[in-house]
Amino acid sequence: MKKNNKAGGALSRRDILRFGLGGCTVASIGFGFTLAGGSKALADVVADEAEKRANAEHIMTMGLDATLNQFPGRVGTPHMVWIHGAPEFKAAVEAQSGGRIYVEVHDGGSLGGQADLLKKVQQGVVQAGSCTTQNAAQMVPLLNVLDVPYAIGTDDDNFWRLLFSKEFNDTLRAATEQRRVTLAFTHPWRRMLLLSRNVATKVRLPEDLTGMKVRVTASRFEQLAFQILPTSATPIAWSETFSALKDGVMEGMHIGPGSCFDVGMAPVVGQIVDTDWMYNTDSIWVSTRWLDKLDPDLKEAVMEAAYLAQVHVCDTYETILRDTIGVMPGSPQNAGFPGAGTVVNFLTEEERAVWRDALSVEKNPSLQEAIDNYGRDAYEMVVKVAAGSGSPEPVRWWKL
Repeated sequence: MKKNNKAGGALSRRDILRFGLGGCTVASIGFGFTLAGGSKALADVVADEAEKRANAEHIMTMGLDATLNQFPGRVGTPHMVWIHGAPEFKAAVEAQSGGRIYVEVHDGGSLGGQADLLKKVQQGVVQAGSCTTQNAAQMVPLLNVLDVPYAIGTDDDNFWRLLFSKEFNDTLRAATEQRRVTLAFTHPWRRMLLLSRNVATKVRLPEDLTGMKVRVTASRFEQLAFQILPTSATPIAWSETFSALKDGVMEGMHIGPGSCFDVGMAPVVGQIVDTDWMYNTDSIWVSTRWLDKLDPDLKEAVMEAAYLAQVHVCDTYETILRDTIGVMPGSPQNAGFPGAGTVVNFLTEEERAVWRDALSVEKNPSLQEAIDNYGRDAYEMVVKVAAGSGSPEPVRWWKL
């Protein structure tokens, strides 16, 4: 491969390693190159990163469980969707702090998987890291209430309304900060049913899933949902999911489609069903212990950077779902999954009502019991705020 250190081209990790790191990480340089939009030569990006690092008073080590990649022509995000906004967060921290904080990025799970990484963030060993709220719920059980089927609803505005509310800040954010992890920003990709190309049945109703094996995550409410539905909940490691779908070990999985598209699973996914009863809430966290030790102006700079990254995620979210991943009505036929031959089954309101009825809290004692265990007051707050009226507006939540 010819080394690309000029402006205008895609950049690989091998390019950076061949050129040299200048004391920085591959990911930090890659993020710098991405944010420059290919307008800077690699040599200039390396020099810029090295200078920023040398002049900084504080180093924020940020661990990510995904690896930066480059897809020329992609809309909205040139990197993995479950770390969407991370490059912008790095740039904003450095800019808002006037260069006093440098963000050193370690991607690809090199500092640990999500659960282990969040523990390191809690301890202050790592200053920032990526982890879903589903995995973070092992540390902060109250977060489980975000996964109650249809608690937030299928309108994405509901999630933004909840996220920027005082109630969310005073309840769920406060609970995480008590465990010394601060939620910087989040990207709530809607979870959908993704079914193997081996599945001949066109799935539109719960009964169409009868007898199927569906991969589930550690989310307690997701597991309960698939115990209520006529399926067999199947825990399979993420690394084994592609082959499991391809070989017929399982028929489907319940996850944000963007994660699967980014890692190349489209060839084994035959259909997607937009049930949308919960979110894949990928998030970036900051160590509360480290944050509280900063000078007040620097702490404010980090929080402002988190706000700017959150606004970026909100502004680009719909575009990515529509034009990159291709899972919204009106998506181009050559976008994401449709371009790979995957059929997206958009449910009618009548069909959605059947799913909501099957997974209703009122009809299922197991859901009621779990809500009582994790926090009924918090659950009722989520439902009430998410269902509010008016267009959600970004606010600086730590000032509420």
